[in-house]
Amino acid sequence: MVELSCLSMLIGHQAILELNKTDSEEKRKADMLFLETFEHVKLPQSDIADNLAWIYVADGVLSQKHLDDLTHVAYATVFECDYVVTWNMRHLANDKTVRRVNAVNTTEKYGDIYIATPEFFTGGNIHGKYSSR
Repeated sequence: MVELSCLSMLIGHQAILELNKTDSEEKRKADMLFLETFEHVKLPQSDIADNLAWIYVADGVLSQKHLDDLTHVAYATVFECDYVVTWNMRHLANDKTVRRVNAVNTTEKYGDIYIATPEFFTGGNIHGKYSSR
């Protein structure tokens, strides 16, 4: 389990865009208010991160259909985060995707990134780092 008090929460540009696309204004406001209850840093838009997401697509990490998900990963990579936290286990939080992402990151001279579900921070699993547990 990760010690939560030592973590900083960073919110990528893509996450804010997605929150703002929510159809229900009531839900959008509720989500933004929920987000504001956590101390966090909003990352600025980054052409470098946006380009890295396209490199992930070009290298076959995932298809263009999943560009938004890869953009989250790219922002975390470029801004040197240790983890991407997601509930998306089908195509993002799995060992195969993490291996592919980190292969691109190595080629592009970035560090490894780890993709975890929120449960990891309360004793669950993480993909790409502690998967052999």
